[in-house]
Amino acid sequence: MSNAYLNVRAAFALAKVASITDLSTDRMKLVLADAQALGYRDSAFSPTSQLPVPVYFADEPRLAEAWQGGVVTQESEEETSGMCSFCFKGYEIWQCPHLAD
Repeated sequence: MSNAYLNVRAAFALAKVASITDLSTDRMKLVLADAQALGYRDSAFSPTSQLPVPVYFADEPRLAEAWQGGVVTQESEEETSGMCSFCFKGYEIWQCPHLAD
């Protein structure tokens, strides 16, 4: 069984080395996208709202920021997922057609 956080951390180390030898590589972007996806997943399945940064990412600011970005993205999408287009047009809650008697 593999550890997704360890896999991303190892890929991050390889991407750092690759960026020294090949300045045009996009490996770092892919690794940071993976860290962000893990943050999104962790937030979606967490019973708490305040998640600590995973140990594998805590000492690397770019990984921690990417992971936290995933958490924020998931939380904001969850907040608005139940809203229809009516909610975004500036109407009052009592005017909502879904709450009609």
